[in-house]
Amino acid sequence: MHDIITRYAQVALSPRKQVETTALLNTPECGWYQLYAYRLEPGTPIDDWHLYIREQDEDGNPYRLALLEFNLSSYRDRDLDDSAKENIRNILGNFQKTKAKVILRFLYDWDGKGMETEPETLSVIKGHMEQASQAFNPFHKIIHTTQGIFVGSWGEMHSSKHLAVEDMTELLLHYASVTEESIYLAVRTPNHYRSIMEEMEQHAKRYENYGISREQLATRLGLFNDGMLGSVSDVGTYHQADIAATKKEGKEIRKKEIAFQNELCLQVPNGGEAVNDNPYNNGKKAVSDLRAMRVSYLNQIYDEKVIQKWKESPYAGTDSLYQGMSTYDYISRHLGPRLVLQGADLRYKPYQKKNARGSVTIKNVGFSNLYHEKKADLCLVSKKTGKKASLLSITDKSSEYQPCRWAPGETVTLPFEINPFDYEAGEYTLLFSLSDPESGENLLLANDSFDQGRGGYVLGDITIDHH
Repeated sequence: MHDIITRYAQVALSPRKQVETTALLNTPECGWYQLYAYRLEPGTPIDDWHLYIREQDEDGNPYRLALLEFNLSSYRDRDLDDSAKENIRNILGNFQKTKAKVILRFLYDWDGKGMETEPETLSVIKGHMEQASQAFNPFHKIIHTTQGIFVGSWGEMHSSKHLAVEDMTELLLHYASVTEESIYLAVRTPNHYRSIMEEMEQHAKRYENYGISREQLATRLGLFNDGMLGSVSDVGTYHQADIAATKKEGKEIRKKEIAFQNELCLQVPNGGEAVNDNPYNNGKKAVSDLRAMRVSYLNQIYDEKVIQKWKESPYAGTDSLYQGMSTYDYISRHLGPRLVLQGADLRYKPYQKKNARGSVTIKNVGFSNLYHEKKADLCLVSKKTGKKASLLSITDKSSEYQPCRWAPGETVTLPFEINPFDYEAGEYTLLFSLSDPESGENLLLANDSFDQGRGGYVLGDITIDHH
């Protein structure tokens, strides 16, 4: 008789307790943005002074987001010339060298005189959209979103001769058709958004030449709000709240508009400026509404009175980790996503033929999603050799567990498997990382378990034995 050899394995995880931190994570594509304003003039190159970029704040943290405004009023009756397009390319090329992503706004007015300074016809504006996009499309990987459709005072889609719903829809669809499809777009108010979507639904044939369906537009179209928290209507953003018959009705309209943003901005970005020191931007109320609106970015200097109020007022929420911090510090740490590893588990029975099965749990405690493509990796690292073996590699294009859709307030569970017979007996580290697939940059999570040498967060140690 031949000896019968029974071969089996043991696999065990010693999890590392994950401690949530309150550190400022310096996450790309979100947070406080800087503002850069450029007036483009025919035949006039941008000088070196205007090409200056402040890359770090006073604490040495890299700035991660900038709003670039391009004033085209000098072209209100003509096409953009080669000089204008070269200026746009040079400015974006400069930002491409930094860690900052950009928001683009093209406009014809900085003084509240949109009616006077914008072109008389849609055809000129549409031409500017085509010409500007030729310059900025090659930089699509650094563009977080655009704002507006070029028209209105300050580019904010009010005080313009081109805001009939047909005109707005035509301008937006033209802009969408000439810009790289990965670039997000944004309109100024929820009502602008709804009006355009309703127009497309009711008159689809009117816009079929653009080749963009209502559903396709919805994947790209977000909001920007430069009256954020400024009044019951966010300074006219929800204009019906201002003309409501009673204060109670005005507050109900505000509540509905915030609920609209809460749903919409799971898929598309939302941000802007907090303005006008008033009870709607007092600490606790401000945090609640910014979270509900899923805000990912705000102007770092406007409104100075509001910003200063937040810096001087203590955080008044229920999160015990942040007691003693200011409202400003809390907001700074929650604009955009804030991902917290909550732990890992692993299940395996000796003699079983199936693989060991485990999972990693992550919670997003920030105000919004990531929105842009990211890559999540889980690997085993041999303590003996340092060699890494991939257990899970997730991108937004390859998996149902899309990192860019890890929603605020939700916990994501990422399943993984280990075949113990694929590995030598020994000790391994379970390592998680999240990165930008373009730059390769590791994104920081709100945990204390980051291993700098191995470039990831330690979830625990796994022991594999063979018998």
